[in-house]
Amino acid sequence: MLISCLAFMLASCNEAGNDKKDSEPTKVEGVKIDEPKLPFPLEQPYKNWQIGSTENVVAAMNTLKAYIDKDFSALAAGIGDSLELNFDYLHAKLSRDSAINFFKADRPKYNDLSVTMYDYVSVISADKKSEWVTLWYKQSWKNEKRVPDSLAVTDDIRMENGKMVELDEKTSHFPKK
Repeated sequence: MLISCLAFMLASCNEAGNDKKDSEPTKVEGVKIDEPKLPFPLEQPYKNWQIGSTENVVAAMNTLKAYIDKDFSALAAGIGDSLELNFDYLHAKLSRDSAINFFKADRPKYNDLSVTMYDYVSVISADKKSEWVTLWYKQSWKNEKRVPDSLAVTDDIRMENGKMVELDEKTSHFPKK
């Protein structure tokens, strides 16, 4: 009887140890994972994106807030030496000063401008050469006749050294009620 109880206790201890091993994350290093067979080939090799820095998220949101607050000095501080703009009907690469002038001319179109931020993600390529922040938000304002309007906005922002160097913005109007 004593031997049976001892065997049972040893088996229980081994099972508890096995449960602990099963709950630990498995780390596989140096294992090459095959690329999936895609229906459309990539123009360039996949960059193996990873989660990037929250500092870039803060920097990107600070440039948006500076625009909303009409703080063009803060906006200039968040932009690199040049800024590539990719909007629906505008593609331009501007110097920092020209970009600030562009935003100064654009900002008066929007009265009571506000943002409802939905989500964000910061990513960096595995080779650490490309960093992007994506922001998803609703932008609301009143036009010159004080009529409210809004857009769903997705900003893809390329960052270099904590500065915005490319802004790719996609927008869509919310349905009229």
